[in-house]
Amino acid sequence: MTSTYVTDSVLADHEGTRLLDLATTEALTPTGIHDSPVFFRGFVDRPDVVAAGLLAVADVASTRYADPGLAQRIAKADPVVTGSGDRLRFESFSACNGVQARFDLLAGGLGGNRTEFGTTNVDINRPLRMALATISRQEALHLSVARDELRASTLDALHVEKKVNLPDRWVRGLAEVPLISAAMRLVGQIEGARLPSFMAALPRVSPPGPTVYLLPHRPNWLISHRPIAGAVPLAGASRVRGVERALRFATRLRIYTAETGASAWVFELPAARLTLTLSPDPYRGFSGEGSLLVLLANPESERLGRSLLSELRWSPRIEPTTLAARTGHSLEDITAGLAWLAASGRLGFDLSEDAWFHRELPVESDKILRRNPRLASAQRIIDGGGVTEWGDGWQVRGSDRRYLVSRELQCRCAWEDAHHGSRGPCKHVLAVILVRNSAPNRDTEP
Repeated sequence: MTSTYVTDSVLADHEGTRLLDLATTEALTPTGIHDSPVFFRGFVDRPDVVAAGLLAVADVASTRYADPGLAQRIAKADPVVTGSGDRLRFESFSACNGVQARFDLLAGGLGGNRTEFGTTNVDINRPLRMALATISRQEALHLSVARDELRASTLDALHVEKKVNLPDRWVRGLAEVPLISAAMRLVGQIEGARLPSFMAALPRVSPPGPTVYLLPHRPNWLISHRPIAGAVPLAGASRVRGVERALRFATRLRIYTAETGASAWVFELPAARLTLTLSPDPYRGFSGEGSLLVLLANPESERLGRSLLSELRWSPRIEPTTLAARTGHSLEDITAGLAWLAASGRLGFDLSEDAWFHRELPVESDKILRRNPRLASAQRIIDGGGVTEWGDGWQVRGSDRRYLVSRELQCRCAWEDAHHGSRGPCKHVLAVILVRNSAPNRDTEP
């Protein structure tokens, strides 16, 4: 997708006040109309916290934690911002797609103002980043997200528009991370004066860094470079350094983990939160996790998800039990429907509130579903007549040979041998699932 900006994001001095205008793309509003609404305009309570949070999100977006020395040009990627009535959320991914950053500016930091509703891209360019780095607590900062008129002037030159891309890997990652986060559990927290010393004890080597093992222990956590019983492994520990710009404001850290090895680090700031979600391994991007593939292939999940669309209402807090009571659906159906909505990019997950939140990525949601490479490969196999029943399973014609998929949906291809189901089904199993789902009158239980 190509995103168009009507001007550059700028931070300008005006009569002693810092005015921050974040240029946005065409946005998705609650009514689905494409325009450029003003999500927020007003003075923020803690300019220094807001500046640090935005810079942390921008830093992650411009960093490659896996193969950092690889000679390649890092494509410009712009954070996604969501207005939810009582907060603003800024989200980005690292260039290697193994770290997601989200800065939530909560109601208590909005200066008594409310936000409008919608999701868009914001442009945090180099001049703006340099200016944000000088913001102090004593300065008055006026934040404006989006514009209600076309303005072609910046501080340095006349500028009509600028086109950048929202990478496909970001789109898939923004769909994967909420599902992964929803399955995480809290393993412990660190607060007060112990937090800086804990962070200082983490490896400071060049990313991705070594694996360390964290053992919740009072009053301090134990950090080991060798496996110990009950410890949480953290691969690529230096990836947590993405929070450093905002660390001086942090009052508490909560750490969450998933069975896959992914982890989330939630730092509480004054009237704000900064969350870093790390993939299980520095060389493992979120875009390829595959946790949503079975949901995308299930027409029943899609039906349930679409039936809930009108209930989302751009809410910053969506609880399955409340939604079940309001709609009359079972909790199981609500869970399946919400998971499909997350897979289509319409939902995020807030670990601190243990609830989903509504956002619409600035791309067409149906394109998210169609652009998954593994799903597209499975569909090509089907279109070429590559799935046939064979004995007690199916024979699937791949690009290089034929594979047997058992009734238990097991395959012996290289993908399955490498990941053992930890990153979703391979394209051969997925093709079989799609074929089974297209035959509703047959018994499709393995």
